[in-house]
Amino acid sequence: MARPTNLLRVDGQRQRLLVVQPLVGIGDMVWHKPWIDHLAAHFDVILAAKPTAMSEVLFHGTDGIVERLDIDRSLRGHRGRHDGIAGLFRLASDFRAARADQVIVMHHSATYTLAARVAGIPVRWGYGIGGSHRWLNAGSYLGNDDRHTRPTKKLGRFAMANGFGLDPPVWTLSVSQAARTRASAWCAEQGISTGLHPGDDGCTMVVFGVGAMDVERQWPPSYFAALAAKLGQAAPDLKIVLMGASSERPIVEAVLADPAAPAGLISAMLPLDEAVALIGSARAYIGNDTSLLNIAAACGRPAIGIFAQTEPLDYSDNIIPVALPDGRFGETGAIRRISAAQAFDVVAAVLETADASPDAVK
Repeated sequence: MARPTNLLRVDGQRQRLLVVQPLVGIGDMVWHKPWIDHLAAHFDVILAAKPTAMSEVLFHGTDGIVERLDIDRSLRGHRGRHDGIAGLFRLASDFRAARADQVIVMHHSATYTLAARVAGIPVRWGYGIGGSHRWLNAGSYLGNDDRHTRPTKKLGRFAMANGFGLDPPVWTLSVSQAARTRASAWCAEQGISTGLHPGDDGCTMVVFGVGAMDVERQWPPSYFAALAAKLGQAAPDLKIVLMGASSERPIVEAVLADPAAPAGLISAMLPLDEAVALIGSARAYIGNDTSLLNIAAACGRPAIGIFAQTEPLDYSDNIIPVALPDGRFGETGAIRRISAAQAFDVVAAVLETADASPDAVK
């Protein structure tokens, strides 16, 4: 049989495609979403991902995803049932149970391509970086120098070379009506106008994403408090929502307790689907380089990100950076060199341009 070169060139009935995207974060999954959505329009997709990536929320409304398979390995230092030699065979068994006609591995690790080979999946696509190409038998590979390329560019190049490219990729997110209803009720309780419920006359909410997995990506709570004070002075009717995961409650409380924090700040530690609904209805999102920033961009909102450890993300025009003025990314404590005044200048310009509220920020 000739080696397949175009993933979408399938004759006959709709096939089952196992999509393996094993990166651990929610933002990681957002980066891959346009291409997975595209594949789900052509295949019955079995999505293999880590539970921490929250694919069940991010792919709400993607009808072509027919099953999900949890990957239980390399979970931020915790060993799972798919780790080690025995875990490889358990992973292969789970892959085999998916009854896939084809598999695509969106990662450089040979573990996943070997598991697909042991599982007996007939047609196997993947990046082919390093030793992973040994177990693949379809399509073109990326070069080894792409191993550290940002995921959106890496997958974009691979997709173009293998017949499922997007020019341009488009990010979208949707949530269930139940999540929208709960978010609407929460906003009504807080006196926030968002457009989620009848009678709204314009969005009065901005969301601050104050948490981050890595302390070097966490803008200090006192800086968020100072930014909130500046915004409160410029636009008194603006509602500022401090958002974080339940584990980030101490950060939210530190912002609220800071002497510079204005009265009226609102904290929100919501389930992810409700957080997506809330961010999608906000006038803007301002926060650290983390998953919520990527969610805001995918929701089509101005996503103002604070970047100190890496150069700003550039895959979406919705991402607006507040970056180190000296360009020295990656240094310990670098995020403290981004002042509240610098962030305010960016936020004010974005809100004025958006013109989404009668209270234009000057």
